[in-house]
Amino acid sequence: MRQITYTGALGSCALGGPMSSALAAEWSITPTYSATADYDSNRQLLSDSKGSDAGVITADLLFKHAVENLNYSLEPRYALRRYTDESIGNGDDRSLWAALNWMRETAALSLTASYWDQSTLTTELLETGIVNGNTHRRMGQAGANWTWNQTERRSLLAQLSYQDVSYHGGVAQLLPGYRYTSGSLGERYAFSELGSITVSAYGSQLDSDSKGNNSRSIGLQSGLIYQFTERVRLDASIGKSSRVLAGESSTGTDAQISLTRTGELSRGSLSYTRSLVPYGFGFLVEREEYQASYTQPLTPMLSATLMGSHIKNNETAVLLRLDRLSYNSVALSVNWRPLETWSLGTQIETLRTQTIGNSNQTVQSWRASMSLTWTPHPISRSW
Repeated sequence: MRQITYTGALGSCALGGPMSSALAAEWSITPTYSATADYDSNRQLLSDSKGSDAGVITADLLFKHAVENLNYSLEPRYALRRYTDESIGNGDDRSLWAALNWMRETAALSLTASYWDQSTLTTELLETGIVNGNTHRRMGQAGANWTWNQTERRSLLAQLSYQDVSYHGGVAQLLPGYRYTSGSLGERYAFSELGSITVSAYGSQLDSDSKGNNSRSIGLQSGLIYQFTERVRLDASIGKSSRVLAGESSTGTDAQISLTRTGELSRGSLSYTRSLVPYGFGFLVEREEYQASYTQPLTPMLSATLMGSHIKNNETAVLLRLDRLSYNSVALSVNWRPLETWSLGTQIETLRTQTIGNSNQTVQSWRASMSLTWTPHPISRSW
């Protein structure tokens, strides 16, 4: 919900009056409340699972403060989640997110930090497959991005991030956790008003709480951003890295490409990603992901979104029984906004994959949900 409420906070300033009044509204609070009910035919993606209902009540508050060249945000969130199948356990989620952005004429710095305590039904379903409502993942994150505009065309880019992941409750002994650090340093050159290229060095280090599973990678990559038209944008990168994964040395390719078309009201996107993903077992796993989505307004108050994805995991991870071979999903959602601050959404989704340890045995689930969201007008103050 961070993206929705953040946009709302900015929008409240922009639509509140003249520019001088907007700049004077230095403090804002944007609450968001939602209630969701769903039915899932195979919530844990098991071969012998049964269907269950769930209800979720969520409260989210975004606090934002802005001055001339500095703004920062703080956002706590809590989700109360209950299931009709008592064996699934307690699925409550809680999080706290913070961000700071500092801007100068030739430089910009962005800092983020967050803490998440989430059910493994949310975090592990499409990763390790170890899901239990009473088992939670605790994740602390911190990140920094710095941009220095050396000239009108050249910019120096630096990025650093850190994750500390651990598990508690139920079956936490099966998920030892890890600490994951990654970073990059590069140079961006704008060859025209429409496009730029970037060359950078990048690397990562995973320290696993499982003995002998520490991993690291280091490599070089190049990227391209090009705006074909006002509505069509390409963002692509490819890199080659040297890796040591759980003691085994190798080389690998990291890649990302996305094509986005934004109409006056509609939006469509295609993307492909190939990267190393840290898992709760304390491993880095190579994963490929294809995604497609299209959003089309049907009326001024009604819109529909169709989404599809295909995830393919490295065969080594499958042989080691760390994950399933692939996931295929399709979802259709419809959102109705009868009032400025109220919206009603429905979604139907189907997911097809395999059981862990037997890639020849297929499991499938379908899920139907309905959610009601209330986002009151932001409260703004100036002093």
